[in-house]
Amino acid sequence: MSLIYGENLTDVVITGENGTIDGQGAVWWDLYHNKSLDYTRPPLLELVNSEGIVISNLTFKDSPYWNIHPVYCKNVLVQNVTILAPRESPNTDGINPDSSTDVCIENCYISNGDDLISIKSGWDEYGIAYGQPSSNIIIRQIIGDTRASAGIAFGSEMSGGISDVYVDGLVVTHAKAGIRMKTSRGRGGYVKDIYISNVNISNTEWAIEFTSLYGDHPDENYDPDALPDVERIVIDNVQAWDVKRAGNFHGIQELPFRDILLNNVVINVTELTDVWNCSYVEGYSEYVEPEPCVELQTQGGSLEPSYADGSDDASFSDI
Repeated sequence: MSLIYGENLTDVVITGENGTIDGQGAVWWDLYHNKSLDYTRPPLLELVNSEGIVISNLTFKDSPYWNIHPVYCKNVLVQNVTILAPRESPNTDGINPDSSTDVCIENCYISNGDDLISIKSGWDEYGIAYGQPSSNIIIRQIIGDTRASAGIAFGSEMSGGISDVYVDGLVVTHAKAGIRMKTSRGRGGYVKDIYISNVNISNTEWAIEFTSLYGDHPDENYDPDALPDVERIVIDNVQAWDVKRAGNFHGIQELPFRDILLNNVVINVTELTDVWNCSYVEGYSEYVEPEPCVELQTQGGSLEPSYADGSDDASFSDI
């Protein structure tokens, strides 16, 4: 069980005057690397089926596993939080809203060994059966670095669906990708109506990566015909430098990634070949350097969500 755990709660405030919650995760990381774990590693903070949550003005340090994990929650505010773990620490995701709605994450610094923020909603047949999406999420003013994952990630567990996400103001360095969507056959679900803007990326393998080849499954009972539906994604105003390659988009033949819009994206790449890698993706682009793959070269797409101006359509008045 997590160091801090709660279930079926209302009006929860976890705050401090910049105090530290230390998960002392090194012993867990060693057991993981030695393949001698008898139990799964716990998150540092996990709240389940709760609403009216405020987490603020704290440092979370050395979690054994994920740091902050609200699952099946509503009206969640994570604000002015610092998350620290060594880059080699495994699976120390920063903040993972999971099958949760009306979430705001803002003004955070994260340095860890996995995704800074990853939005999730259930895994394969279990997530499909439960069917609780993550939606109406605002993420803004996030700075961080990570070992091998992403600044902002969607999935790979997204079988309940992810929609209506607004990301504004992300600075990420030393990651596999600045922006990443990961899924696979068997996931089902959807990722749609996502707007990401004002992103600075440096020292990554890819600036943007959308992959359908993230193939871990909980067991052998998943349905390989359950295909994830990825559509209506806007990526706007991105500056990237010291990046190996610009973008990797690998969809699914039977259900390509659709309506992907890149606008005002400038990427300084260090490799000269395979700068863009695209298959089974359809979209639009304007003012993109280097020139994107042909699948994304159509102009004229307009897919901005109703709150693309940054207005707070997510309501936190009840918190």
